[in-house]
Amino acid sequence: MPTPFLPIRTERLILRPHAESDLDALLAYYSIPDVARYLLTHPWSRESGREDLAKRLARTGIETPTRALALVVEHEGRVIGDVALWATDETGAKGEIGWTFHPDVAGRGFATEAAAAVLEAGFAHYGMHRISAQMDARNTASAALCERLGMRLETRGRQDWWSKGEWTDSLAYAALASDRPRDVGDAIVVSAVVLEDADGHVLTVRKKGTTSFMHPGGKPEPGEAPERCAVREVEEELGLVLEPELLDLVAVHRTAAANEAGRPLIASVFSHPHLTGRSRPEVVPAAEIEEVRWLDPAADLPADAAPLLRLLVAPGP
Repeated sequence: MPTPFLPIRTERLILRPHAESDLDALLAYYSIPDVARYLLTHPWSRESGREDLAKRLARTGIETPTRALALVVEHEGRVIGDVALWATDETGAKGEIGWTFHPDVAGRGFATEAAAAVLEAGFAHYGMHRISAQMDARNTASAALCERLGMRLETRGRQDWWSKGEWTDSLAYAALASDRPRDVGDAIVVSAVVLEDADGHVLTVRKKGTTSFMHPGGKPEPGEAPERCAVREVEEELGLVLEPELLDLVAVHRTAAANEAGRPLIASVFSHPHLTGRSRPEVVPAAEIEEVRWLDPAADLPADAAPLLRLLVAPGP
């Protein structure tokens, strides 16, 4: 089943999962030698195109077994290109993006518009921490697109890219969720900490006067870094003193706020091993925390789990 937020609609484009009927439209540009020049595949034949399309049909979301999202890009009813995003680590915190477009739409900003929308989905919907793009260094069009997207050039490899019988240089670009603007309209900015016990149970808290359980954390003070906010909030709320150097940024998630209806939440989510040596240790609530509860991630999520908690803790089978 396609991911619920699909299709993605931008000002001029529709991005949707592949369909079997897309073969001819994809062949129209993947069969062009100049298009395939910097790809890892040779120009498509009808047979190789059919095989590749069969793989793409299953790539409907990072949450699926393929751990990939492959979308065709439509303009005024015509398929003009495609963009893909796939997870590159077990947690889904890191991903990679790639794109291919018909050469006759070059120079009109379609690739930038489409790729930007998929980057947004990676950061905002999937809560990815980092998205990279790798390419043949001779692919100046894709490098320029990365620059327009605000991705940063991180490395240039010298003849480390084996493609079509030759060694060539490669470029690696990347964007971080934390690079993006944090003050988005009326969004609530917070830091949250994932604390697990020795058995993988997750510590959750409920603030006074609220009904939702969430990860420990809270809003930063003016000028306070997300890491410092995470450490301070956990100590104030639970009396737990976290070693800052052991904090690990999992992702920056954008989702709905639990206790302020209608407002979005931007959460820098960290993990910390502070409680991993014991099974469900006693944690005493303090400050504005009224109740703590250990959550078994293998069980179904309770109805009072906050939206961010639902993003971070996989439900049971």
